[in-house]
Amino acid sequence: MTLRKLGKTVRRFAEHFSRGDKDGQGLDGSFLPHLMGAFTRAADIMVRENHFLQNNDVSAAAALLPEKTSTMEELAALVAQARKNGVRAENLSSSFQQVQRRFVEVSTQNSELLQEALVTQEAVMKLLIESAVEANRHGYSRTGEAGSDTSCGSLSLNDRA
Repeated sequence: MTLRKLGKTVRRFAEHFSRGDKDGQGLDGSFLPHLMGAFTRAADIMVRENHFLQNNDVSAAAALLPEKTSTMEELAALVAQARKNGVRAENLSSSFQQVQRRFVEVSTQNSELLQEALVTQEAVMKLLIESAVEANRHGYSRTGEAGSDTSCGSLSLNDRA
């Protein structure tokens, strides 16, 4: 699951549980605590990810992706079951609503931090590519003379000295 797709899924969960509808009839007593636990686990993972993103530790944030993906998939299945049964957060306990609010707040921050990370990554990649192209233009020309060889329009690597 890509970061953008995961972000859209998170936003859909947050939007779904912030709209009004019927209460959850037809669910056994273990469903709602399980749903509440999934929201809590997802928020906890995003809190850790947000911490890493704020500290520019992208590799540590990326390491959370498998856990985050599986938790979000579990949450998606539970939300689908809740939708099927007409469950809405405002008709549930205040503790559930508190968990849902925390999830929305954390997911909003997570979305913003992930967007910033993507913009930063794009800028770094652009800088690296421009630097590599520029380094390829300066150095030795085809004839072996020092200076700029502007006839070289693409970046290439070879093992000839």
